[in-house]
Amino acid sequence: MPPSLPNRRNHRTARGRSVDGSAVLTTGLMLLFALAGSGHSAVPDPAALDAAVRATWTRVPIRDWARRVSEITGATVIVDWRLDPDVSVTLASDGDTLRSLLDRVAASTGAAVEPLASTTRLVPREVSGLAAAAEAARRRDLRGLPPEIRRIAERRASWTWPAAAQPRDLVAAAADDAGITIASLDRVPHDHLPATSLPPLQLAERLDLLLANFDLRVDWSAAGGTIVPIDAGVDPLDGTGIRSKPVRPIRPREVPKRAGIAVYSLRLEAPLNQAVPAVAKSLGLASSLDEASLAARGIAPGEIVRVDARDLSRDELLDAIVAPLDLEWRIENETLRVFAAPAARDAPNP
Repeated sequence: MPPSLPNRRNHRTARGRSVDGSAVLTTGLMLLFALAGSGHSAVPDPAALDAAVRATWTRVPIRDWARRVSEITGATVIVDWRLDPDVSVTLASDGDTLRSLLDRVAASTGAAVEPLASTTRLVPREVSGLAAAAEAARRRDLRGLPPEIRRIAERRASWTWPAAAQPRDLVAAAADDAGITIASLDRVPHDHLPATSLPPLQLAERLDLLLANFDLRVDWSAAGGTIVPIDAGVDPLDGTGIRSKPVRPIRPREVPKRAGIAVYSLRLEAPLNQAVPAVAKSLGLASSLDEASLAARGIAPGEIVRVDARDLSRDELLDAIVAPLDLEWRIENETLRVFAAPAARDAPNP
């Protein structure tokens, strides 16, 4: 279950009946009804991102929304503590997947979606991809550890703390409970955290989820762990560190219904600044992502791009990649250029 702050608003509570006759408790202006299962699973289920959700939320604080959607889908959605907890979510879903809902919430709140192995984070756009890259580095490092320390790092347990708990104390207590040493605790700031309850996760996952809010992670070794900057020893261009699904090579092939036209099939889930070069290379092109134009439109280069397409022409494929972010593409001098056109109100007068 994601972090949540004490409710700052005075909400009215109403009791109604669900479609199957059971009681439904709605808080504030939130009406909740879901067909995606009930309760939070003992172990987070990444497949829950594809669960169909039927729900309506009106002016619900983002952390409350994340907690509720976690409860009804079995996913674990976590809101980075740097995001404004008072930002509200107004959203209606009639069978949309949780994955698509997260994208919509991120777009409306200026956040980015960061899928991890067992959880999904809503994070500030400027740090999108850092925790995923750190996770890949951590998993790689754990494979090389002695069996005993690896068993400790991968031991699952839930984690709960009250409001105003301090992150440095939490990390120290977790290390003591596990019987290991974690060095450089002084890197963790003195802060006061919202009350939090996490489902059973590996110790290494739990520590990194907490530390990611401060751009830190644990670097594991046979001696235990050391707290380091989140990007220390991590190659941000390492595809294994930032993709929840690998970018598969795009192979053109002809099909009878489009004889003579090269068509492409692609399943892709990756940050934009990694997807564009990978796709361009598969098409035999150089690439250029105009990050300045993206910034002018409030779009992060690490925004996640998802494509599941079959038998598209080259132009249709490129449209499928950039259209969800309202971007444009152009091929000039054997280079695929992706950019954001100025908003209509910002466009110069003819």
